[in-house]
Amino acid sequence: MKNYFVAFFDILGFKNLVEKNSHEELMDIYKVCLYENLNMNENISDSIFNRFTPAKEKTSSEIRTFVISDSIILVQNDMTQRGFLNLIAKCQVILSSSLAEGIPLRGALSYGPVTIIENQRGTTIVGRGLTKAYSLESAQQWSGGVIDKECFGLFPEINSDEFIQNLIGNLKNPLILKYYIPLKENKFISGYGFNWPQYNLLKDENEVVSSFTKHKKEISTEKEKLMIKNTVKYFLHGRNLLKIND
Repeated sequence: MKNYFVAFFDILGFKNLVEKNSHEELMDIYKVCLYENLNMNENISDSIFNRFTPAKEKTSSEIRTFVISDSIILVQNDMTQRGFLNLIAKCQVILSSSLAEGIPLRGALSYGPVTIIENQRGTTIVGRGLTKAYSLESAQQWSGGVIDKECFGLFPEINSDEFIQNLIGNLKNPLILKYYIPLKENKFISGYGFNWPQYNLLKDENEVVSSFTKHKKEISTEKEKLMIKNTVKYFLHGRNLLKIND
């Protein structure tokens, strides 16, 4: 049995997106705002990753990406610190750029055994690593993502608390943010979120809000309004940290 890091993302407002657009329009949205966006992010992150990864280790550190309807799944087989940080970096770029394209995502990163079965009938991804990431993702009430706290304790060469502090303590570029993660039923839990607000793809809170109504989507429920409010609060929190530490 082999463990993998797994990130699971859900497209928020997917039903609304499908109902408000023709099938042709939906396919264009997927092609431009989702697939081309994922390809661009992969090229950027891979070029950075290649700079500090020995050639013989590049293949073992590849991240496989799968898109199934309204779900995006990233599987990383490199269970080292470098593999973990590489997946975090890729996830937060995806979160920021997808939001800028009007495709808000909600996700989580966890780990566990995963098997990818590929045959003539299609591709199947199954295992505890996937269900753990899915459970963490579906519990949240925002566009953003959380990292399973258990992941930080997987590396014997460093204490988990020290590892977390190293990531948070990088004042110029904290890879993660400690935050009270908003959950459904108006609950909160102390955890660690992806630092997607650090990128300048979204200029201000108005652009964050407008992402939820791009592509003819409508906001009609209190649950949706609360989701947007929580997303804006996190965006402003991340941006304020950047200003303080600049």
